[in-house]
Amino acid sequence: MLKEELTEKYFLAKQTALDDYPIFMAIAEDIGYDATGRNTNNNELTEIGIELSKFIVHINKTEK
Repeated sequence: MLKEELTEKYFLAKQTALDDYPIFMAIAEDIGYDATGRNTNNNELTEIGIELSKFIVHINKTEK
């Protein structure tokens, strides 16, 4: 009982103390090679890199 109450109070205090901030998250399903090392002719890392660059530019413009 006490443990649950203290845990709830801790998480409530933590949530109110931390500001929201933008994050970038991406998952690459295809990185250009399969598990055996054969070329798949598809590389999602390039597209992810472009989107990450856009995100960084946006953050730099809005966080000043």
